[in-house]
Amino acid sequence: MIAWLQALRRGFDALSRFAAALSAVAIVFACFAITWAVLGRGLWGMSTIWELEASVYLLIYAAFLSVAYSDRTGGQIAIEILRKRFRGRSKIWHRTLMDVISLFLFALLFRSGLEMFLNVWENGWRSETLWGPPLWIPYLAIPLGCAIFIPVLILDIIARLVGIPVAADDAMGEH
Repeated sequence: MIAWLQALRRGFDALSRFAAALSAVAIVFACFAITWAVLGRGLWGMSTIWELEASVYLLIYAAFLSVAYSDRTGGQIAIEILRKRFRGRSKIWHRTLMDVISLFLFALLFRSGLEMFLNVWENGWRSETLWGPPLWIPYLAIPLGCAIFIPVLILDIIARLVGIPVAADDAMGEH
């Protein structure tokens, strides 16, 4: 059981690193698009139609695709006053409880995001801007990010219950 659990965790760790790399690329492209819009409009008087909307969509993807990686590396916002008080098994149980709560919330978010995505997809809705991209593109970010993070949470909970150390437990981000 432990071998397949660790193999699954390594697979999802690789997937979350890949998704985080895509998020970083999305942020870079969003920066370029916004810079292009500022320069194009300010210096050359060009009309900018797609830049702001595309940047917002890219940042939405960056936020949701990087959730699993952020959790794994301690980049999430944490309540340090509680985390620092726990030691040993109580620290593990505290983190497990937080992951169970996160699992519940992200499962709800996945369900709602999937419903929104399917509704937009089935109705063929498009943005009402001049650019007018299909709205399923930004709406897909929510269930996609949750679909990466939910299995990571489940695997971490199972790992803790069977006594396998979880790297996220020792990751302490600077906030």
